Amino acid sequence: SRVFVHDEIYDKFVAAAAAKAKEWKAGPQFEESSLHGAQVDKIQFDKVMGYIEKGKSEGAKCVAGGERHGSKGFFVQPTVFSEVTDEMTIAKEEIFGPVSSIIRFTDVKDAIRRANNSKYGLAAGICTRDIGTAVKMAGELQA
Repeated sequence: SRVFVHDEIYDKFVAAAAAKAKEWKAGPQFEESSLHGAQVDKIQFDKVMGYIEKGKSEGAKCVAGGERHGSKGFFVQPTVFSEVTDEMTIAKEEIFGPVSSIIRFTDVKDAIRRANNSKYGLAAGICTRDIGTAVKMAGELQA
């Protein structure tokens, strides 16, 4: 998942996202303490792990997770990448796994353009204290 975060709060947001990901418990679906289950099969597990490796090799900074969770099943640690650029595979393709790609922006118009520059875009959400910005973005994001 791509998460566009304004430059003014980027570092603080990345730190908070990484801390939350490290707390997130992966485990069997019927375990009450589990917050995240396994990938559906080895094929999907391998795809997600491939995206994680691709993110690392293309220069994104893995600030949380990035590895298999445990030694049984198809569990992936909740993973957070920072310093993600638009050209990176993890910013251009849907991963369908517990991976967040946090992308820095400075200008709302540029963030909208970059968010819409995807052949996917299955969903979008906006978090802001400025209702005018939220309404503008909601009207311009293509999801």
